[in-house]
Order: sequence, then C-alpha cells, then structure tokens
Amino acid sequence: MLCSGANGAHVSDSFTIATGAPPYRVVMGIRLTSAVFQIFANDLQRSLDFYRLLGLSVPDPDGPPHVAVELPGGNTLSFDTEETIAGMHPGWEPPAASSSRIALAFGVDSPARVDALFEKVTAAGHAGTLQPYDAPWGQRYATVADPDGNWVDLFAPLAT
Repeated sequence: MLCSGANGAHVSDSFTIATGAPPYRVVMGIRLTSAVFQIFANDLQRSLDFYRLLGLSVPDPDGPPHVAVELPGGNTLSFDTEETIAGMHPGWEPPAASSSRIALAFGVDSPARVDALFEKVTAAGHAGTLQPYDAPWGQRYATVADPDGNWVDLFAPLAT
C-alpha cells in the first residue's frame, strides 16, 4: 500500500495525502458512495432513546426492527436488533464484550466492486465473514473483518 504525501513519503496505496495539505488530510483511493454506521442493539428502544438524548432525530421503527438515521454528508447511522443481525448472518451471536457492538458498512459504486474488494481483503489474509451474494433487499452484500474482528459490510445496489 502506497500513500504519497506532499513530501513524497509513501505510506499506503489506498490513501493519498493531498498535495500541500497538513499530514492528517488524506484522500481515499477508492470512491465510497456512502457509509453506514450500524449498532447492534440488545434493547432497541433503549438505544434509540439514548441517541435521541444526544439530539439525533431518530424515527420510531416501522416494520422490521431496523431504524436508520441520516447523518450529515450522506451517511447513515442504523440500529438493528440482535435478532435482525442473527437473521442476516446465520450463527451470529452477540459479542461477549460490550465494546464490540458496532459494525461499519461501506456502499460502493457497483456489485462487481463489492466482489473485488472482498477478494482483495481476503487475499490479504483478513477474514471474510460473509461471502458476496445478492441480498433480497436489492444489494450485492458481503462482510469482512478488520484485524480487531470488527465487521465491515460492503454493499452496492443491484441492477434493476
């Protein structure tokens, strides 16, 4: 992975430090279309109430136990019950540690990109916890795990 900064230093091929920018400003080499920050809630209502206390406009669930909150910049914070997550990922069990109850989800530009990213990450030795597949909700969907075991979902809309 190579990253070139204003001083020509190479750090990563997935990120590039913007020319003339302070060292903390990084331009991503991939084009994400959106990001979803997902919370696995043991008690959905209690979680929703907590985030409302922080000032988020959190809607009441309507239908399946899933709630999505639009965030600035086109991103989303979503809440799902443990039962919902277990239904999506057969064999999943709630984490033993309370510090590992959040997953990230990255929307990319095409179903082929989901497959390519999954292959790239797993080829580098990281766990692929859910092989890419065409999900019934209209997305190409896969899950990989970072070095700490945190899930990162990859998704793109399927062609209609």
